[in-house]
Amino acid sequence: MNHRMQIFVNEYLVSLNATEAARRAGYKPRHAGLRGYALLRRPDVQVAIRDAMDARAARTGVTADRVVEELAAIAFSDMRKILDFGPDRVRLVPASAMSAADRAAIKSISVRIGRRGCGHVRVRLHDKFAALLMLERHLGMSRGAEADAKARAKLAEKVRGRLRRAFERAERMPRVAAIGRARKAAKLAAE
Repeated sequence: MNHRMQIFVNEYLVSLNATEAARRAGYKPRHAGLRGYALLRRPDVQVAIRDAMDARAARTGVTADRVVEELAAIAFSDMRKILDFGPDRVRLVPASAMSAADRAAIKSISVRIGRRGCGHVRVRLHDKFAALLMLERHLGMSRGAEADAKARAKLAEKVRGRLRRAFERAERMPRVAAIGRARKAAKLAAE
């Protein structure tokens, strides 16, 4: 792997975008997309990217298990563990009484005090639905594979139909051309 390819690997780790990485590595902007795609297909570049990502994960302590745990904390969060509901009040549970998973599920807390001294506390949680979808995809529980296979089959059938129509049109063209020449000849003869 040459020096420019190593720069490509380093730049790819920044944005995870092959076109941008190829452009920043010094490849011509006009061909950066193709060059980035070609570089990502090279086994030596793939190994270098995987090694660099593994090293970064080791340095930062981010693992797939930790990501899944955070997603699970968001996906299975419960507002009742964060807010204390009473007959005439809603109170925020003290942070010391919350678990780490409950605290991780909180996106933001804002307090607004009105003119009369009444306070409004707004607690927003991270998007549970998005976290559930990401967990489902990560754990392979989604029906995405079946839907993907159906979509690919539908696309393949559409392409086959277009090709069939194109070939039929190509077969008809000599006949259409002959008819056109005959009409032109008849028109010239009539003049």
